[in-house]
Amino acid sequence: MSVPPGVICSPEQYSQSLSDSADIYCLTRGQSIGLTVTSEAGLISLVAVLGVFTLIIRNGIRHVRRTGKWYLVQEPMDVLMLSLFIADLIQAIGAVMDIRWVHSGRVEIGAFCTAQGVVQQLGETSVALTTLGITVFTFVGVWYRKGLGATFSATILIGAVWLFVILLVGIGNAEHKHLESPTPYWCWLGQSYLGLRIGGEYMWLWVTLGVSAVAYLLLFFWARGNITVNEGSWWRFAVHPSSANAVDRGLRRSSYTMIAYPVCYSVLILPLSVVRWIGFTHSDAAIPSAAEFAVISVYGLSGAINVLLLLNTRPNSVLFGDGGVPTDDGRAPSPVGTYLNESASDFRARERSQRSRDSSLQLGRLPSASDGDGWDLPRAKGVVHRHQDDNSMATTV
Repeated sequence: MSVPPGVICSPEQYSQSLSDSADIYCLTRGQSIGLTVTSEAGLISLVAVLGVFTLIIRNGIRHVRRTGKWYLVQEPMDVLMLSLFIADLIQAIGAVMDIRWVHSGRVEIGAFCTAQGVVQQLGETSVALTTLGITVFTFVGVWYRKGLGATFSATILIGAVWLFVILLVGIGNAEHKHLESPTPYWCWLGQSYLGLRIGGEYMWLWVTLGVSAVAYLLLFFWARGNITVNEGSWWRFAVHPSSANAVDRGLRRSSYTMIAYPVCYSVLILPLSVVRWIGFTHSDAAIPSAAEFAVISVYGLSGAINVLLLLNTRPNSVLFGDGGVPTDDGRAPSPVGTYLNESASDFRARERSQRSRDSSLQLGRLPSASDGDGWDLPRAKGVVHRHQDDNSMATTV
């Protein structure tokens, strides 16, 4: 059998790749170019995430020298964000491993194939679950004002996520020989393991997509003052036109800051989900390889996008900060943590105080001459009040 131009497999290998066996797949020249693009996208994310870990190491050294304390994790979001970047790092490594297939011109079963499949499973599933955790943690904390100060709870949550992913990947590969095989442009769960593909990864991608969309919409209208949450029952809320009781600007910015990560992730996985869903529901549909490489390349940039978000919205914490002035206990002040870590009672008190200040700025009525009581204006510092009864002026200082 003759080998098409651009394919560097031997005639025997090419003949084997055309059979039903998934042990080997010979890449065409165009597919090699597309795979190069996906590996470059992964490399961009890898370099960006390594830059974040360089920042963490630098900040950690500065913190230890300044305070003598080794405890670097200060807030629940530190735990969640650290887990996210570790997962981004693993996912980026899995994408960069495509360089091997570009060099050899074929994807074939073996130790390297198994390694890439395991790495991609670990990275992609943990990114999805960690992003889901950030979404739920932020929404529950902002909506109900509970949980965002619980660093221990966040640690337990992330520990459970990683334990689940490791057991999922480890048990699957222990029970099934050659679970990871060419699919066909890289190595991942084989074609015959559709249930593991959906339950082990894509289900979590789609759950994260749906939950993030709902959480973002609810928080958006809540921040605008269109939704008021019952203080005693978080599941009870009222929907009304936008009012003057919009959420404090600092808290609004903090909630948007954290929800930005799952929102951007959802935008990145949406094209991939569409292509994958077409493949799952229409097995006879021939999806162009260019479409596969395009959506995977976009998805592979998720690590770099998270780094860009961090650089633009990062809290001034020990792990991710830019060297802010620490407090007396060595903790660096975090703009996000200032609002998101306060208790529910503190939040309600600050909210009532804000409404009180807003209402004090409203001018009172101007009475008629028959009232004889003068101007009914609120007293404020530096305001001169004139009284008609004694023609005297009083200044409140």
